This record gives sequence, C-alpha cells and structure tokens, in this order.
Amino acid sequence: MPLQKALVWTLLGGYLLLPSATSFKLPMLPSLDKSLIPSVSALVLCHIHAPKLSLAADWTGRTGRVVIISLFLTLVSAPIFTVYQNAEPLIYGPTFIPGLRLYDALSMISVILVAILPFWLGLRYLNNREGHLVVLQAFVFGALFYTLPALLEVRLSPQLHNWIYGFFPHDFVQHVRAGGFRPVVFLSHGLLVGIFLSMSVIAALALWREAVRQGKTASGWVFAAIWIMIVLFLSKNLGALAIAIALSALVIFTGRRVQSTFALVIATALIIYPMLRGAGFVPVDAVYNFALSVNEERAASLKFRFDHEDALLARANEKPLFGWGSWGRNQIYDPETGRLNSVTDGVWIILIGIYGWVGYVAHFGLITIPILFNFLRRSRFGPSLVTPGLMMVLSVAMIDMIPNAGLVPYVWLIAGGLAGYVLWRPEEAADGATPVLGQGDQKGFAGGDIGPPSWVMSASGPAQRRPRRARQRRLE
Repeated sequence: MPLQKALVWTLLGGYLLLPSATSFKLPMLPSLDKSLIPSVSALVLCHIHAPKLSLAADWTGRTGRVVIISLFLTLVSAPIFTVYQNAEPLIYGPTFIPGLRLYDALSMISVILVAILPFWLGLRYLNNREGHLVVLQAFVFGALFYTLPALLEVRLSPQLHNWIYGFFPHDFVQHVRAGGFRPVVFLSHGLLVGIFLSMSVIAALALWREAVRQGKTASGWVFAAIWIMIVLFLSKNLGALAIAIALSALVIFTGRRVQSTFALVIATALIIYPMLRGAGFVPVDAVYNFALSVNEERAASLKFRFDHEDALLARANEKPLFGWGSWGRNQIYDPETGRLNSVTDGVWIILIGIYGWVGYVAHFGLITIPILFNFLRRSRFGPSLVTPGLMMVLSVAMIDMIPNAGLVPYVWLIAGGLAGYVLWRPEEAADGATPVLGQGDQKGFAGGDIGPPSWVMSASGPAQRRPRRARQRRLE
C-alpha cells in the first residue's frame, strides 16, 4: 500500500482485530498490547519508507508550533511532579498502596509517549487532504467489515473474542440489552463498537458530500452510511446512535463554516467540562430524568455513573494540579475493609484523578487545539469538505469521551492529522509558488502518486499565494 494507507490500516486494523485486555509487561517498559504494538510497528516502518522527512524544519506557524511543543513537554513532565507530591503510602484497612517513586514517573512517562505516538505519526504523514481522505475511507471500509461479526454477535451473543482468543474481555452481563445482545467483537467493550460505527457513519456522509461537490457518483457512500446506521441501531448503543443521528444532520445539510464551528464548540466543551461539572452547571438531574422517561435500566446506570463521578471529582480536587498518580491512588476505598468503592468511566475523570488538571489540559489540549487551528485557518484550504468532515468524525469521539473512556489510538491519529494540516509546510516550490500544505514529495511521502487536491489551480489561480520573500520585497 502507499505509506498513508499502510499507516492508517496498521493502526486501525490492529485496534479492531488484536485481542483486548491482553498484554506482555517487561521491566521499565509499557505493556505490549493492541495499542503499543501497531503504533511502534507503524513508527518503524514509516521511518524506513520516509526517512528524509524532517519534523521541526518543515513546520510553519510559530504560534501553533509553540503551543503543540508546550503541550507535549507539559504532558511528559507532569508525572515527575505527580510523583513528587505522592511519595506517601495510602493505607485503607488491610489495603496498602505504596508511595510513588522515580521509577513510577518513568513508567507513567513511557505510557504517555506510547499513547501519543499515533498523534505524531498523523502530524507527520497524514498532514494533507489526501491523508484525511484515507482516514475517512478507512473508517467506512473498516466499519463495513465490522458489521458482519457485529451482526453475528447481536444474534448469538458476544462470543468471537472468546472463540478466537479464549476469554471474554469484560463483564458479559453489561452486554445483555433489551432481550438481545450488544456486540463486542475484538474490542474491550460494546460501547467502543458503537462509537466506532457512529464515527464511520459520519465519515461515509462526509465522503458523500465531497463526492457530490466534485460532481462524482456518490450513492455508494450513502448506502454504506445507511447500512452502518442500521447495524448501529441493532447493536443497542443508544448514546452512539443519538450522536450519529444528530451529527449526520449537520454533515448533510451544513457547509464548512458550520461544521468547523460545531467541532470547535465540542472541543471547548470537552476542555471545560470538568469545571462546569464541579461548579454545578451541567444539568445532571435533567439528563437523568430524561433517561428515566426513556428506559429505567439505562437511567439507573446513568445515575450510578454520575454519583461515582461526583465522588471521584471530589477526590481529585484534593490534589488538583498533578493528581494522585498510578497504582489506583485516585480511587476511593472503604477505610475499614479496604474494598474499592468507586468506578471510573469517563476518560476526563480518569485523567484528572491520575495526572491532575495539568495533565488533563495537556492531554486534551493536543486533541482539541488542532480543531481551533483548522477553524481559524479554514479559509486557506479551498471548498473541500474532507477536512471539515474529519473534524466532525473527531467530534463524535470527543462527545463520547465525556461519559466513556474512549481515548483510543485512532483518536490521536485523527488529531495529529488535523494538526499537521495547518502546521506543516514543505520547502518552497522551485517556481516560487507556495505548495499545498503537506504535499511534499508525494512519491517518497506516500509511496505513490497522490496528486494535489482538486481545488488547487494554476499559478494564477486563487489557491496560489505569493511567497513570503516576494511580498517582503514588494513592501520594501
């Protein structure tokens, strides 16, 4: 495959097919699991196929570069301060949790570095419109493939992970829904299957809008979106279905400006959600009452989640800046029996509890800042709907990360591709015209001829801009 396709399918295929809740732990190294193995493999092979690409030398946009590097340095340095303020052991009856040491800081940093590898891969190799197109297409084709085992598990119960890998990765009872079953396939929970299908619906509709804009045949993408939506409905993922329906309307009926604005609103909400929740501005009671009117079982599950989030947020506020660290120190235990009394679901409460506000902002800053960059510079990239569509796909994941722990490798990959689209600049073209962002040497970059986006015109067209040096001479 061309490099861009190979990169996307390595990460997405590894996530969809490798076993969940399985890892090999080596000393001083993060666990070898379905997140690390595809990411490291992709990193090595991308370097082999495109070793001459330079990261810092080809970046443009001083503000964006400073922001991204600052967030990255904050992310990898925060665990040191977390360990420093958590040296004391915790004792709850017979349960003893040791204090953190420098070894724990190194371990936490290594986990973070592995987790964000897809971000840097996306920034470096998926930083043009063709890369975004590859991501959207991979989501659709991957979801179409996944609908077959998902339908099998809807009928027979989640058994594929057990049949092929020998065990079930989660609590089976949680996947019995409405007289049927919620599919898991090879992921760690059925909710992850639902949100992946939801993102794929939006990807298919974005590809349909782009094909229509170019005057091409687009019915295939519509049929794919309808089929994936039907399977999503049958999979009994109510939240993911509601997100897919709401965002589908936006993708179908709105343009680049509205889609970019919506993605920015969701990104802002994700960053400030814990503050709003702690201040009581999130209407949890209204949400619970609405869920109660729909389904009592789901309302009870939602109430359980809200109660635990409130308790865990109070726990996190005891060490707000750098959190409690690893070893389950952010959890709540019975002081007499030492029994664990808390359940963490939303990724936001997990990150705040472990890394504090500093780590939380650094994590989600890397995911949401690319949305802001693309919103501010959206007029520079022509009428294409590919990148706004990818922003809508990322919006689905950001909405899901509020109630669930869905910060998976493909989320980092999408964020990196969006960041690279506005921050990366190849060297000036020989004729003095500013090249398309991220176009570079297409043969060395993607393993094949990608070609410029369809909206790029001749040197006299509106997509071309006078190079900076020429503008400077004119001013002088």
